[in-house]
Amino acid sequence: MRLKVAFLWLVSSISWIGEALRCDRTPEGTFSPRTRADGRFVIEVSGNPDTYVPGEQYNIFLRSNGEYQAKNKFKDFLLLVEHEPSEKILGEVHNPSVGTLQLLGDMLMKFSEKCRNAVMQTNSLPKSEVQVLWVAPPSGSGCVAIRATVVESKEFWYTDDGPLSKILCEEVQENEDTQPNMLRQCCACDEAKYEVTFEGLWSRNTHPKDFPSNGWLTRFSDIIGASHTFDYTFWNYGEIASNGLRQLAENGNTRMLESELKAKSEHIRTIIKARGISYPNITGKTFAVFRVDKRHHLMSLVSMIDPSPDWIVGVSGLELCLRNCSWVESRVLNLYPWDAGTDDGPTYISANQPSMPPHPIRRIKSNSPNDPRSPFYDPTGTEMKPLARLYLSRQRLYEKNCVAQVDVSEEDGGVEGDKCEMEEWSEWSKCTVTCGRGFKYKQRAYKNPASNFVCNKPLTKRASCVAILEHCSNQQRPQEADPSCSLTGWGNWSSCTAPCGPGWKTRSRRYKNRKAAKRCAAGNENPEPLEQNLECMERECGPSDRRPLQESKECEGRAWSNWSPCSSTCGKGIKVRRRMAYRSLWGRSPARYNRGLFDTEDTSRDDDDDGSDEDPCMNLDEKVECINDDVPVCEDTVDNSVPGSQTRQDQDKKIIQEPIGEVVDCQMSEWTNWSGCNATCGRGFSTKHRFIRVHPSNGGKRCPQKILKKRKCKIPCPGDYTKRDPMLPTWGTANSLEHVQIDCVMTGWSAWSPCSRSCGPNAVQQRTRGILLPPSGRGEPCLHRTEERPCSLLACPE
Repeated sequence: MRLKVAFLWLVSSISWIGEALRCDRTPEGTFSPRTRADGRFVIEVSGNPDTYVPGEQYNIFLRSNGEYQAKNKFKDFLLLVEHEPSEKILGEVHNPSVGTLQLLGDMLMKFSEKCRNAVMQTNSLPKSEVQVLWVAPPSGSGCVAIRATVVESKEFWYTDDGPLSKILCEEVQENEDTQPNMLRQCCACDEAKYEVTFEGLWSRNTHPKDFPSNGWLTRFSDIIGASHTFDYTFWNYGEIASNGLRQLAENGNTRMLESELKAKSEHIRTIIKARGISYPNITGKTFAVFRVDKRHHLMSLVSMIDPSPDWIVGVSGLELCLRNCSWVESRVLNLYPWDAGTDDGPTYISANQPSMPPHPIRRIKSNSPNDPRSPFYDPTGTEMKPLARLYLSRQRLYEKNCVAQVDVSEEDGGVEGDKCEMEEWSEWSKCTVTCGRGFKYKQRAYKNPASNFVCNKPLTKRASCVAILEHCSNQQRPQEADPSCSLTGWGNWSSCTAPCGPGWKTRSRRYKNRKAAKRCAAGNENPEPLEQNLECMERECGPSDRRPLQESKECEGRAWSNWSPCSSTCGKGIKVRRRMAYRSLWGRSPARYNRGLFDTEDTSRDDDDDGSDEDPCMNLDEKVECINDDVPVCEDTVDNSVPGSQTRQDQDKKIIQEPIGEVVDCQMSEWTNWSGCNATCGRGFSTKHRFIRVHPSNGGKRCPQKILKKRKCKIPCPGDYTKRDPMLPTWGTANSLEHVQIDCVMTGWSAWSPCSRSCGPNAVQQRTRGILLPPSGRGEPCLHRTEERPCSLLACPE
């Protein structure tokens, strides 16, 4: 086998050598031997990477270096990319690729006709810098060498030596079980938007040992996370869980953890929230989107495994920024169980055993804890299968101006003192393009090269720039404004929403082409506003004035809807707007938004806040008088032949006519008490209702639509025993169980613990059991939960 591998390597090496021999890089017209490179000309790659990421784009520069830049220029050059044999990939690369070079619209270079994957000058004018775009080869292509031949004059030319040769090998991609190293500083200028997909893999087939017998109880709780800074994370491997993480790990409740995240908003860009997944779709998927930037370049999230004592799955501090100042395009990561360290239960349905004191968060493996009761224990030490999997996909990049972004912590990091002493920043490079929009760079280095391993100060800065030629010849210039998207002028201001005191007035405009309105608005990232609102006050309110209804603080925080169109087809009419419902803002009510997916099964609390009520803020509206801008005056056309005929103006006046008589608001009765459960055994529901006492009139407050409410309930059936049933209701006096006999149900005994001592007569073993179903009524009480027995050991040596 070794001979075969060596033979393949030899053949590949010969082919590479043959390719190099076919490409003669000796400059034409030179009559002297090459000069040894002294550093006056260098090859640089954007971001100064040590490796390349397959498929990523890099700018390659050939330039005069630092102190030589002003006086030393080169006339001719040849810059090429070729394969570099490496012992690390011996026998692995059979169809090598070196990626592709692309010209950046620059007239100073062209592709070489005698060397593959190479570019050269188009003229012999003196140059201090050229650049080309390189797209890295696909995965599995091995190492590449970027080499240059530079001609300073007929007497002096250089090739391949030192800074004129740069070797990049493929970045070793982490497998799906490992995370990349975190970067203290992210040099990416742009921001990125990601979609994260959480896929459940946990099932009786993948993890059969002691899988919960009540499979319908299995779920991953709601998922919560954040994109955050390097110096913050809300959970971390080997640290003690916060109170919010404890609540999630033990109960699947994300509220406290979300509050903790909001309290650290200065470290967080996006709070990530996704619905949990449960039986029968526990192997399904759930999704969320989030954004990252150069400061908030890490992502963490977590979800509870239910049922479990305090087990979670998730990721902490996942790095999405790359060393070449770009963002990861995609990543897949397997998720394994972690013990949050707040409960010592060893099984899925262990009784509560709070950890005193709490333990650090630790990974659960097939051999850790070394306890046969663990559902993940395997005496052979076989690697565990993942319980879930994360998929990250970059959706979009947002170009930012890095010059305007100054990170106050930029100069910090690493070891202080002489060890991290820096050279001065270089001058900004020229723009990476000669036309259109590109980037510019500047770099610096540590005075002591060893500092690269102990310091974490940024070495590269990048900023966007625009070349002297704003538009490239092969690019389309920005299109002129679409005439079909032209707007009308602003209409007249409406009346004030309040006859006295502070209020609002509005005016609007529209697209002249009504049919194109939707297309024009959707095709523009920043569409022109169609509505303007302005505070107004006609006069101060007097004692006899009917004051506007005072809104609650909750309603004051709600957004208003857009104003409705003017109600009239000509002349005067009215416009109306209302407070937005939470469903319009969030897609569901705030209580349900923060509540676990399975809390709807929990009937131990009143469901008054379940979001199913009519939203009280929805009844709050504002009306203003408006004039139809298209037909500001109605024509007085009356057909005298028709008795009772009216003008359109008279008809429209009816629309805005004030109500006659006293305004009467709707009045509702109080909610009745909850009824009894309609089931005698198993699942059912109970109800409560209310009714309308006084109907509204003369424009009074409308009645809510919800007059009946239901909630789920469950009555244990004989033989229906579970660990701790979250569906057991809190019964009222009308449904007391004092006459229902339910005996205590306990788990089986655990295995005997190891002996407390290694010798002597005082060594003992213990075993425990938990309570599955507590007794009720006159049922049999629970028996003892621990047992102890002596060990038969030899006497201890004297």
